[in-house]
Amino acid sequence: MTKYSALLLLLAAVNACKTDAGPPAATSNRDEPTAKLAGVWPKDFQCGSIAAPTALSELLGGELKQLENPASMPKGVAAPCMYEVAREGAAEQWQFDFDCRDNYKKTFDTLVEQYRKQNTDMIADWNQKADAGVFKANDAGIVYTRPGDPLEVEVGAKALDHHGTAMIFLDDDAPCYVRVAGKDPTRRLELAKLVAKNLTLMNAPMAPRPIK
Repeated sequence: MTKYSALLLLLAAVNACKTDAGPPAATSNRDEPTAKLAGVWPKDFQCGSIAAPTALSELLGGELKQLENPASMPKGVAAPCMYEVAREGAAEQWQFDFDCRDNYKKTFDTLVEQYRKQNTDMIADWNQKADAGVFKANDAGIVYTRPGDPLEVEVGAKALDHHGTAMIFLDDDAPCYVRVAGKDPTRRLELAKLVAKNLTLMNAPMAPRPIK
């Protein structure tokens, strides 16, 4: 075999090795970071992520029992957080709920005006009946109580306490509005402040979305 023939065989072998090597291995992106999401699907939302039962029991001043929501919820809205509180021999009802849908701000503004008007109309009706002597003491022990005035209070970005039984506020760091219900005004305000403090962009009951 001549030197020239040997060189040709060597080159052919080298080329064959290059051809058999196949395409380069694909680069794995397994270690690339995934986008962090804010929010919790409403169906998976847990009330304890906002207020632990022990904290609620202490704030509301009685033994706490969480109640099941009997009603179906609109799409995109978490079930309300409902409680019965045993206090001084009586059972009190307390509740807070959230709406974090895309139109939450428009809905909040509409409800604030609606609640304010309803509250004002109820007070006017009560005053008219009181002046007419409709509310009189009776043996049944019925107590006639004037509805509370609608009051703007400092909770979240904006809040209205209305009817003497409930409050609605626009949260200041999560895209939601919140409603709080309970008859005692002092504890109602403190409960609203607790919910506003603990509600964040991360635990809000809404469709999860990437953090910008």
